Amino acid sequence: MKVRPTGNRVLLKLIDEEEKKTPGGLVLPDSANSEQVLRGEVLAVGTDEKIEVKTGDVVWVSRYGGTEIEREKEKLLIVKATDILAVVTEK
Repeated sequence: MKVRPTGNRVLLKLIDEEEKKTPGGLVLPDSANSEQVLRGEVLAVGTDEKIEVKTGDVVWVSRYGGTEIEREKEKLLIVKATDILAVVTEK
């Protein structure tokens, strides 16, 4: 199945962060994560010419922005381009 976002939307593949553990070795659930942003890789962009990201970019988006979907056991997120907080680049 191929997914192509429309308009000013962007399709992201969520990048899993490392599991958080306590010093005693207990694994903390995602709900205990205090970070308010998610990291994702841009898989596809909509048809709006004003979108500033391109396929392959790694971006940060708000934890509560967009719509999460699952495709072939993979977590994807569709967000508006304006909900992208930053593009992450190597030094």
